[in-house]
Amino acid sequence: MENVMDTNLGRTFRRLRKFKNMEIKEVASEDISYAQISKFERGQTDMTLTKFLSSLKAINVSLEEFYHEAYFSNLSKGPLFNYDFCQKLEIEDKEKLHQLLKIETDLLTLHPSIKRYKLNIIQIKSQLHLIDPNIQVNKKDILYLKEYLLSINKFCAYELYLYSSCLHILDNKTQEQLIQKIISAEDEYLDFISPKILKIILRLIPIFIENNFLDSLPLLFTYLESHTKSDLFFYEKVTTVYLKALYELKINPENHEASSLLNSYSEVFKLFNSLETEH
Repeated sequence: MENVMDTNLGRTFRRLRKFKNMEIKEVASEDISYAQISKFERGQTDMTLTKFLSSLKAINVSLEEFYHEAYFSNLSKGPLFNYDFCQKLEIEDKEKLHQLLKIETDLLTLHPSIKRYKLNIIQIKSQLHLIDPNIQVNKKDILYLKEYLLSINKFCAYELYLYSSCLHILDNKTQEQLIQKIISAEDEYLDFISPKILKIILRLIPIFIENNFLDSLPLLFTYLESHTKSDLFFYEKVTTVYLKALYELKINPENHEASSLLNSYSEVFKLFNSLETEH
């Protein structure tokens, strides 16, 4: 079995674990002991590749994310989440989501100390609520979710997808705190993660406008405008202009220019929707 031996890797693993506010005991399992992890972090011992990958999974960090942090410094919020799980989560099929819920519930029963299973269950219930409003996420679970997300010092892809899929069950203040934490991060996100942040912001702004929760909107618009300069973000640019007009009309209902812009852009969105339907 190939071994992972590099003192920088141990330090990187410790840094990522700390970013997730996780203790070594939360990472330890039947496959790898507390002592082994501690020694690996201090560069005193190596770790088999199987155990290394298992440990990464325990802290919700992907190999790509870990590699980027270890060799390019400064934590990038790269990809560690279970892609297969996220794909299943996006399927709007009540029966399949219930099947997925049972799988994660069984895993949590077997491994009650692993946060990921608890968080996955909350995500699934959150998606089920969108399909069937009678299915509720209880207050205790929402509080658990909030405390977890607010405790994270650096958001990785797992947390971004978790936040995005549970956006509708969080209160405006928590939504604001989390998005400000995300966009104020000093490090650059990996290219394929940045669009996810843009999508979250584009979903948040209408919610904030509807609820008259407007204080953070100038900051969000500034972020959107500075991160959508490429022509690849044409849809995001158009949506930003539309939402900005909506915001200006909210502030001043007599703003005829904003009202006219909204009317004209509604036709553009009809076109977007028709193209999506065709394809």
